[in-house]
Amino acid sequence: MGQLPRSRVAQWKPSRLGGISRKGIAPAPGLSLMRAEGRLLVLCARTTVNEFVRVEVIDLACDGIDWDQVWQLSKAHGVAPLVYRNLVTICPAAVPSAIHEAFRRHNQANALLNTLLAKELVSLLDALAAKGVTAIPFKGVTLAQTAYGDLSLRECADIDLIVEQGAIPQARKVLWSQGYQLTSQDMGNGEESGEPYHFFQKRNGIVAVDLQWVMASRYFGFRLDRGALWGRLKPVQLPTKPVGGLCSEDLLILLCVHGSKHAWEQLKWVCDVAELVRRRPALDWSRVLFQAGEWGCRRMVLLGLTMAHSLFDTVLPSVVLREIDGDADVSVLALKMPRQLLKQPDQGIDEDCAPALYMTLKDSWAERWKLGITLCRAEAEVLTRTLPWFRFQRRLRLLSVCLKPVHRFLAKSILSGRMRETVVRWLQSSG
Repeated sequence: MGQLPRSRVAQWKPSRLGGISRKGIAPAPGLSLMRAEGRLLVLCARTTVNEFVRVEVIDLACDGIDWDQVWQLSKAHGVAPLVYRNLVTICPAAVPSAIHEAFRRHNQANALLNTLLAKELVSLLDALAAKGVTAIPFKGVTLAQTAYGDLSLRECADIDLIVEQGAIPQARKVLWSQGYQLTSQDMGNGEESGEPYHFFQKRNGIVAVDLQWVMASRYFGFRLDRGALWGRLKPVQLPTKPVGGLCSEDLLILLCVHGSKHAWEQLKWVCDVAELVRRRPALDWSRVLFQAGEWGCRRMVLLGLTMAHSLFDTVLPSVVLREIDGDADVSVLALKMPRQLLKQPDQGIDEDCAPALYMTLKDSWAERWKLGITLCRAEAEVLTRTLPWFRFQRRLRLLSVCLKPVHRFLAKSILSGRMRETVVRWLQSSG
């Protein structure tokens, strides 16, 4: 697959507004909102490349792209292996030698790390099973194998394991016996979520492990230790042996929840969804939508699928497209992320906007305004920060104004009650 001549590139060049190209092929709608480096990143962050994508990549590469920014964005968004592979296949001569070498070294290190992580994952799962703990690998190397078909094509920083909450103490003991030490223990950022994960680092090593039973951050909580997950595990073939992994439908749901939790800041997370859907054409979409509804994350799943469709032209069934078309919020939100790739990043969404995103994505009115009351009580930044895409902001501010007198009254009542109790105790003791 060599480089196309400029005459042929011109023939295929699409409208920069994202319209129909001269050959009648429409680019993904989300690309029109991105600067050139963002477009190139999205076009190269995939395992399969069609003729339109090839021509677009060549066109962008010949238009004075900022290659250092492409390199930096590729690292920041965790898609360097895919970007490098497609660049050296489609237009190797256009990539500066220094950038080429930086990509090569980075991807070589990634491939070695993923091989090590895969070997360590098998060893850990065996050790946990020997002590009666069934852990489910989530993301990481099992996702690389399931969605990409190649361990080297996805960047993996650590090993994420879903463990039942009651099995956490035993799992910790196993990790200690395997040479790991606890380096941090998340307490849920003040929420009532307990201890969402335990982060372990191997002594004198580079492997890290997250034990998780809930996906949590401030104003966000989603249970991971659901019994249904263990009953639907499927084998994932790693280099040394197969391990039990999430079935495709459950994996898709959790990927969309995880991406929404982090406001889809990394392009890698959208790519995960797109590649999983592409490699699993027999997905049970009815079960995906039903299960997402049961777990209270239906709109998060729709958002993830909308982003995959918008950026990667992911083919979705009509039942999903109808759901997306019927949800105006989802379509608007999908075009605001990832923020760093947009022509107008100040109009985008990132984790600083997460509380507003979480509220918008709640499946029901009751859940939405329950979170709204929590945001008002905490005087969250979302109340004062202007977010044009957040259609509930005005009503949330009004709610905050209405709740302030109630909060003051309750605070005084509690204080008065405590003072009375103190006086009574003092009188009793003095009597």
